[in-house]
Amino acid sequence: MHVASSGRVWPAIVTSKSRERMNGTISWVSSPLTCQIQVSGPSHVRFMQGLCSNDVVQTAIGVSCEAYIPSVQGKTLAHGFLEKYDDRIVFLGLGQQSEALLPHLQKYSMIEDVEVTDQSDTKNAIFIWGEDATAWLKEKLEVSDLPDLLQHRSVSWEGATIEIFRTPILQEDSYELSGPNVESLVQGIEPSAEAFEQKRIAGCFPIHGIDIGSEHLAQEVNRDDTAISFKKGCYLGQETVARIDAMGHVNKKLVAVHWLSEPVPEELPAAIVVDGKEVGRLTSLACIDGQYWGLAMIRRGLNVVGTRIDSENGSLEVANYSS
Repeated sequence: MHVASSGRVWPAIVTSKSRERMNGTISWVSSPLTCQIQVSGPSHVRFMQGLCSNDVVQTAIGVSCEAYIPSVQGKTLAHGFLEKYDDRIVFLGLGQQSEALLPHLQKYSMIEDVEVTDQSDTKNAIFIWGEDATAWLKEKLEVSDLPDLLQHRSVSWEGATIEIFRTPILQEDSYELSGPNVESLVQGIEPSAEAFEQKRIAGCFPIHGIDIGSEHLAQEVNRDDTAISFKKGCYLGQETVARIDAMGHVNKKLVAVHWLSEPVPEELPAAIVVDGKEVGRLTSLACIDGQYWGLAMIRRGLNVVGTRIDSENGSLEVANYSS
């Protein structure tokens, strides 16, 4: 590490040869976190605590938590991350979630001292991942460290403020960077939408509106450990979430699957039909290392890892995929 005479800490010197090697291991796309809604005002923490499945009160400033925004019935109105700042909370979600989430938040904001702002159409962000993503970003941004997992931080770059969020969406280091002209960071590197989809499916991370929707109960999404606090106080939809937790199961769950036969479904979602009855729906599918892996919402009794399903449109096995 080099310390400049001004006292600024610079990352270790990166040669042109090592920089070229790192560029080859970096992938990026326009940020898939396309839904961004800010809640600000004196009551912003209390407001969101009463509307989400995770504990934002216990979440530290500068840290994010994964959460559902349930409907009154406990259905998954929205799913994403809640970034906590000292004066606001920002919801970030994959997929187009604003149409349902914005009026929901606005409805309840009428009885709280908060302001709800949809920033989805004005945000400018990219999503970066790769073997050397952390080292590459440090060198690009001229910083000595980056946020830890689920943390977010602002840095100054070329006279502008860049927001960095380290995400758990993929099974490797991945960051969303938002701010003016952030695309210039990846100038000369082609975007990799197909690679992102492969990595997302390998990490079993759902997109609202594709793999999950407002018709699904929170526990059907199968992210209880990361998106639900069973210790926090009351929130909208909690009664249903708590009742399912007491029952110990839901009737279907989103799981990883290995598609075993040819041809693979040409259109998604694709019904998984056995003996004339639909037992699930394949929602995402990608070819990874020559084999097809996907995400599917499958009925209880057939969604245990290792279960083989011979359906009318092909054979598949419930998997525990890890890239």
